[in-house]
Amino acid sequence: MQLTMTTDYAIRCLLYLSQNEGICTSQKVREYAAISSDEHTRKILRQLKYGGLVRSDKGANGGYALTRPIDKITFLDVLRCTEDSVKINRCLEEPNAEQSRKDEQLSVYRFYEKTQSLLEDYFGTVTLADIVRETVPTYERK
Repeated sequence: MQLTMTTDYAIRCLLYLSQNEGICTSQKVREYAAISSDEHTRKILRQLKYGGLVRSDKGANGGYALTRPIDKITFLDVLRCTEDSVKINRCLEEPNAEQSRKDEQLSVYRFYEKTQSLLEDYFGTVTLADIVRETVPTYERK
């Protein structure tokens, strides 16, 4: 599994916005995040806006700002905005997938479900503030 560059850029955008109180222009965000184009920057900011992490103000003094502090934004929140899917296998996206599996396939499907649950639980507890402070909780193996 590999995250897209969009996710990496989105995190950079959110971190920049968190450092600047008030409204920031997409150009300033782009410069900080080292994104190659204004168009790509605005696309990422739109994704974050639709995901409820960023707000935008129009007009001469317009720009972007966080909707909440980074200690309230989880890594999973960002993934849901930027990745096409947060599922580790496409079978987890299929409705009634469990019922359509043969016995030997069912055990693999249930493994994917458990792994997915672990990832979502973990990513849902790690905030951007944890990442910045390098206080990301350690996963404890049983």
